[in-house]
Amino acid sequence: MIELEPDRELSSADAETVLGAWLGERVACTTITKLSGGLVNSVYRLEFDAAPHAAVVKLHGSDHASFEREARGLRYLRDQTACPVPDVYAHDSSARLVPHAYLLLEHVEGRCLDGLELSETEQAQLDADLARVLADLHRHAGNGWGPVDELSGRTWPELFTERLVGVRAYPALTDRLPPQWLERVDRLIEAAPDLLGDTASARLVHGDVWAGNTIVRRSDERWEIAALLDPDAQFADPEYELAYLDVFDARREVFFDTYLQHAELRPGYRDRRLIYWLHTALLHVALFDNPFFVDFTGRTVERLEQLV
Repeated sequence: MIELEPDRELSSADAETVLGAWLGERVACTTITKLSGGLVNSVYRLEFDAAPHAAVVKLHGSDHASFEREARGLRYLRDQTACPVPDVYAHDSSARLVPHAYLLLEHVEGRCLDGLELSETEQAQLDADLARVLADLHRHAGNGWGPVDELSGRTWPELFTERLVGVRAYPALTDRLPPQWLERVDRLIEAAPDLLGDTASARLVHGDVWAGNTIVRRSDERWEIAALLDPDAQFADPEYELAYLDVFDARREVFFDTYLQHAELRPGYRDRRLIYWLHTALLHVALFDNPFFVDFTGRTVERLEQLV
């Protein structure tokens, strides 16, 4: 289960140890800036007196295997695709150097899209750009399902239903959702393989695209996508990615119009996306006790029950 550690502190000495181990020389860290948006990990921008002079470090408790998986996913995306992601400098979950698991990354200049005020035209341009990036990513086919380096021979409905079972097991849900809702959720999880039905071939997805993981910058009088952060890179049904975007912003006409110029969307997506929405809703209730997603869970359950 995911544990939240957004407020782990980083000392100058520990920052210099991490940087020195990567660069192989003594480094003076001049500035440590906590970055907003880190919900699971603590995230800092480091400035120091050696090239490249800036980096980003993510921290969590020791034995944090997800950093290793994220590093593998980032390297795969950089090596195999045109998807813009930061370079991986170093990672270590042993806690031998510093009392943290850490992932040291390239600092990508730009602004986080979350909270950035844009005109309708600017937002439409970025949505079209994102659609082209993801359509290109989704063209990469896999020989199995799951993380890029741990492909499984099981079907996608089997794997995704297992994820639903996993998030349903979070104890916090018992306190945050009414018992009758959870009983209905359990019945829907049992029906998930049938609701998903036959899936398309396994395709490469970023796995966590939303405004908070999108860095943009100005270029030629317009905004462009500079990087997509925090990937959960895997081979999945592309609808898994598209449905996640739909949760966070229902006004996606330009995105889907552009996406469909480059990729297909199978009939029935609007129904199948609901089972993906259920997973997103449960996870956000369990981790963040988000009131919006409490209500969203109830509405999604009602709509899914009409399909069973």
